[in-house]
Amino acid sequence: MTNRQIIVNALRNLGVCEGDSVMMHSSLSALGPIDGGAETVVDALLETVGSSGTLLVPAFRDSVWGDPSQFLITDPCPCSQRLCPSRQPGFQGVIAEAVRKREGSLRSCHRTHSWVALGPSADRLLRGHRDSVTFCGKGSPFEELLVLDGCVLTLGVGVNTITFWHYWEELLQVPYLGHYWPDNKHMNHCVGGLRIQYEYPGIMQDVCRAAGILKEGKIAKGDSGLMRARVFDSFMATIMADNPWCMTLRPPDRECGNLAIDALRKAEGMLRAWAAGPKRPANALNGPPAPIPATGPGSVVRKDCPAFAGYQDAQGHPVPLCRANGRHPELFRTGGLFNACGVTTCDRCIWNETFPKRPSCA
Repeated sequence: MTNRQIIVNALRNLGVCEGDSVMMHSSLSALGPIDGGAETVVDALLETVGSSGTLLVPAFRDSVWGDPSQFLITDPCPCSQRLCPSRQPGFQGVIAEAVRKREGSLRSCHRTHSWVALGPSADRLLRGHRDSVTFCGKGSPFEELLVLDGCVLTLGVGVNTITFWHYWEELLQVPYLGHYWPDNKHMNHCVGGLRIQYEYPGIMQDVCRAAGILKEGKIAKGDSGLMRARVFDSFMATIMADNPWCMTLRPPDRECGNLAIDALRKAEGMLRAWAAGPKRPANALNGPPAPIPATGPGSVVRKDCPAFAGYQDAQGHPVPLCRANGRHPELFRTGGLFNACGVTTCDRCIWNETFPKRPSCA
């Protein structure tokens, strides 16, 4: 049975320091038996960062995407406060919920992806989220975490859980971004491909370790990790400047069933770019993304492509689907093919630009 002091010692060995602002993703079950459960873990985290440190955790409710009545706030927000007074639970695990329920915790204003913080920098980290045009980009808590030189802690989980991966994608409005819902400040990050950290989380763990940006260690029985926010930001900026498609997968042989080759090549490209030295993308944008129709296809539907998955009805009309695209957050709850395939984006498909055409795809 792991106690509070054991966790404090492990956090310090991992690199969490007094005064740190810590953005944490966590899993209590991965830590094994804890004397006192989630409350002990939160106590240990607060003891480690001290009275001058701040703990930041997700309180996302994107799991209720299909039911607008369950969003955190209505549109427009009924109050004039910079922070959200809602006491609705988040769906990010019992440790994050224990932080949310603590006296003095604050919550950012976002309908689906709010954050909760506890500590002296909580207001500073959260207050700009209300004005952010998307949930991860400019104005989000990530930016203030960088200013504060905070850190990202994966407690019993891997780097695939980190939301910070989306930060530079939103700043750059990378070509694979999908539909943008301005009322919800939400967008789909994987319409134009499958995300590497979801398909091959172990590869991304290895990349962060090999790049030297991730320190790993055991906390209780859970494999955990720590990255300094500014270093992680520099890494993300560098790999996105080198290849804006690096976080998404497309099978290079145009066969939709094998993504491993592309994943390994993308990983190699990330490490090569980082070894060459940090750089920043030159075309970061500050405005909201251009909306893409939620259910309508582009101007081209390549039925001859091996990734074409056929049609499924949605909202009264057939929607063409692609096996190589990520699921659409609004449609996959409909069931059927929407649970496995994304909407076609043939008019923006990277295959048309990069890879040779096969005889089956004239």
